[in-house]
Amino acid sequence: MQAEPAEHNKVQRVRRLWLLRHGATDWNLAGQLCGQHDVPLAAEGRAQARWAARRLQYERISRVYTSDLARATQTAAIVMRSHPEPGSLHVDAAWREASFGEWEGLTFAQIAERYGPQPGFFTDPLHYTPPAGEPFSQLVQRVQTAFADLMQTAASDPEAAGDILLVSHAGALRVLLCTILGLPFERQWQLRLNHGSLSIIDFVPDGSLESATLVTLNMQPPARRSQAARTAWQALKEGSSPHV
Repeated sequence: MQAEPAEHNKVQRVRRLWLLRHGATDWNLAGQLCGQHDVPLAAEGRAQARWAARRLQYERISRVYTSDLARATQTAAIVMRSHPEPGSLHVDAAWREASFGEWEGLTFAQIAERYGPQPGFFTDPLHYTPPAGEPFSQLVQRVQTAFADLMQTAASDPEAAGDILLVSHAGALRVLLCTILGLPFERQWQLRLNHGSLSIIDFVPDGSLESATLVTLNMQPPARRSQAARTAWQALKEGSSPHV
């Protein structure tokens, strides 16, 4: 029998990684930064997680990774309860949101009032850290290391045909997407990731970071996409950031 071309074998090894931002919390709905405060899902956040569960119900999920913060683990649990074969669960603090230190619990307007109209973190995160917060370089390092470990595990996973689900936070997911797409981290705010949204990355497990491809960004129900657009437009008119 003739051997299959090497390029065909490479295509066969591609794995699919679903990125799920956790559902909303009461703090999120009030515009407050959660950071590493362990705030649970709000009722709206649980509804968002149920939508994601329905979307993923018939996908073959072989592994689920999640941040150890409650809003992420609760989102993952809702998805797994609805899935006939959800695969194994792996809770990892490396996928946590960044710590915003003294800013946690504050709104963007409150941060601007107390720390200046345009705090440096939102334009130059590599050189500006929120007071008592986590340096952005530390967030980048742990996310990139965790993704490299995920890729290595996928390469040796006997259930190579299954997809992988990662439940995490906007900050960590934006860092991952910037890394994969080669975007400067200063442009992370251009990547919209709404609560409960799904994005898709295809990657070659034993390849480099450059082998990963963004397939879908910020998938959500049509009605919520319309609401997100209205929210973004309103925020721009008011001179605030819809991404906080």
